[in-house]
Amino acid sequence: MRLRSLLILLVIGLALVPAFYLNRWLQRIIRPREAAARFFLYILAIFLLIVVYTILVVGMIVRLFGR
Repeated sequence: MRLRSLLILLVIGLALVPAFYLNRWLQRIIRPREAAARFFLYILAIFLLIVVYTILVVGMIVRLFGR
């Protein structure tokens, strides 16, 4: 059981790397510091990224390790 928990933490840790670079890419594309509307668009994009990415990572963990 302990090895399974460590593998799940490893998968989550590895999933953070693409999320980090995706966030940097969104900052470069949207440029939230230039205007308030861009900032709110960035907040919305990050919220959607969090929801979709969480669903994908949880789905991957469930598929790999079962219930």
